[in-house]
Amino acid sequence: MEEWSDTIYVSGLPSDITEDRMLKFFGQIGQIKPDKKSRDQNAKKVWIYKDKKTGAPKGDATISYLDPNGAKAAVDWFNNQPFEGSGGPLKVSVAERKAWTGPG
Repeated sequence: MEEWSDTIYVSGLPSDITEDRMLKFFGQIGQIKPDKKSRDQNAKKVWIYKDKKTGAPKGDATISYLDPNGAKAAVDWFNNQPFEGSGGPLKVSVAERKAWTGPG
């Protein structure tokens, strides 16, 4: 697995989570990276995982910070804390992805 040092993976989010709520909550600790692939110039790099059939949030997401130190601080600050002060504890870690090994 390859670590994404500027991105966190979050699980335990409420089922009614929105991108705006995530930006407000996780933006407290550092600047969220702009999403250069979006047509919206104000879009930030937040991905909420959704059920393929219903489109409902699954309770997990990734958030990318401008600075890897912001991602580390977010893990230290938000892990095992409730989202917006209520609900169960969040699980927050530095995101990982499978390392690319080239064409099969």
